[in-house]
Amino acid sequence: MSDLPEFEISAAHALARLQATLAFADSGPAGSIIKLYDAAEQLLVTLTLTQPCGQITEAGYLLLTQTSGGGDMILSSGQAATGVWSTSDGKLIGRGQVTDEAGQGHFKLLGSTGTQLYAGGKAILSETRID
Repeated sequence: MSDLPEFEISAAHALARLQATLAFADSGPAGSIIKLYDAAEQLLVTLTLTQPCGQITEAGYLLLTQTSGGGDMILSSGQAATGVWSTSDGKLIGRGQVTDEAGQGHFKLLGSTGTQLYAGGKAILSETRID
């Protein structure tokens, strides 16, 4: 172990990284997508993002936006556990945990009662921020 301080980047560097993430996410022919899977890796729903996929805020994060404010159709019932974000042509951007609005997950679903999804319903992305 080292006693060195944690590595910090400048605000300008952080902004450049977010701009690069935004550009990469939008590099495909359509909006990027977030596929939500249950713990057994069954696909529950594919959320389509706007193009550009969001906006960089003054507070210094990328706020993702879903194309349909009414949500995307849920294919299978289950509890969303993992989200996989990729460009529209399949290049992986990142993956992370799914939670409801009250949780600390990387991808947040609208609501405060967990991540249970029901086939035929709609899944709506809540405020999902990328730092």
